[in-house]
Amino acid sequence: MNDLDARLQRLAAEATKHAVAPDVEVIMRRGRRRRVLSGPVLAGTVGLVVVLAAVVALAAVRGQRGRTPVAPTPTPSTVAPPPSTARPAPPPSTVPTTGWKTFTDAAGNLRFHYPPGWAIHPHREGDAVDLVPPQDAGRSVDEARFRVSVEVSPSFWVGEDWSGVTTRGRLPSGRAYLLDVRGPIAGPGPRPPGDRIAGYGSYSIDWGRYCTSRRGHRACGPHRVVIGLFASTASAWDRYRAVADTIAQTATQLRPTEPSVGDQSRRACRADQWRLVWPEEYAFGNGAQRFVLQGGVQYRQGPPCHLRLTLRLAVQDKAGRALPVAGNPATTTVEGDLPEDGMQHLQGSWVIDGAFMWRFAWVEWCNQGLPVATLRVTADGGATLTVPGPRPPGPGVNLPSAMSTCQDRGRPSAVAGWPP
Repeated sequence: MNDLDARLQRLAAEATKHAVAPDVEVIMRRGRRRRVLSGPVLAGTVGLVVVLAAVVALAAVRGQRGRTPVAPTPTPSTVAPPPSTARPAPPPSTVPTTGWKTFTDAAGNLRFHYPPGWAIHPHREGDAVDLVPPQDAGRSVDEARFRVSVEVSPSFWVGEDWSGVTTRGRLPSGRAYLLDVRGPIAGPGPRPPGDRIAGYGSYSIDWGRYCTSRRGHRACGPHRVVIGLFASTASAWDRYRAVADTIAQTATQLRPTEPSVGDQSRRACRADQWRLVWPEEYAFGNGAQRFVLQGGVQYRQGPPCHLRLTLRLAVQDKAGRALPVAGNPATTTVEGDLPEDGMQHLQGSWVIDGAFMWRFAWVEWCNQGLPVATLRVTADGGATLTVPGPRPPGPGVNLPSAMSTCQDRGRPSAVAGWPP
């Protein structure tokens, strides 16, 4: 998790108080609980749990520590291509922007437009703002029925958020983004019982690589803009969702930046300059129906270099045979500079945020007829990790009821690189 994710989590908590989330995700570590850390240096480490739906569950997962032997390369599965790991979603709706005002954040290299009559509430730290519609202008931000939060942070734009419906897109300015939506989840009417959130969404926008200095902390590297959408009623969500999407679509940079993936003119990294890392961590999302495996690339030695790496995930049985899972084997690509973007180990935890963070998602992983799996991650050049496959939580692990089991819903089992 990084500082942006932490703020979005706090904003969700403030907006919903004792919220009940539509989707629940949990990040697991083999053999021990995730340690919760804080501070700008450790922002983005595996010691921080991100649950943007405002529900966090931590659990220990028992498992063997040893690496299993590398199995022979399996024959690719003959099943049909995988369906997307996220449901298809139409492009965001927008509204006319004639007469809109302009907000500029010079330090964050950001400009966006917003409707007249909307109130802007800067955060005391000066690194984020909240916007509320005219009907909520007389309320505190915490009491607003709808809110848009905008923040710039030195973190990679692909973060730990895989519980909702995630889609890729590009702003009119050309910046790539991920949109994660979880709402509306309540019918029209008054505030849902227990202050349950009625709508939530977030844009995570690739803002390029540059240096910033805020609150005495200088940060150089990839940045992103996160725009959060919060509604306490379904009627507010329906009324203001298109306006919020339009605010996000108007976001532009004040000055050009370098690519988040680093300096592609550098010499290519040699195979002995890096290694694959799995921090013995994985996650369950979407009511435990989605299993997410994540890892990174660690810098080892040598001069600065650039690395573009295609990774393949093979889902196998104990004998090394490919399981009949759509999309098996799955692929994903990461790219960045070494040593700058290499995965680091700080104070007992891996820093997972960055250009080399790789992820695979396996949906409907607990379908009947699938044996216990082994996951084999292979990179260009032959680097390989062999990881135990997902298993239902064992005795003694306290999880919300929605997370306690993964049900066979009769839907196809599929694996793919994440995000979709």
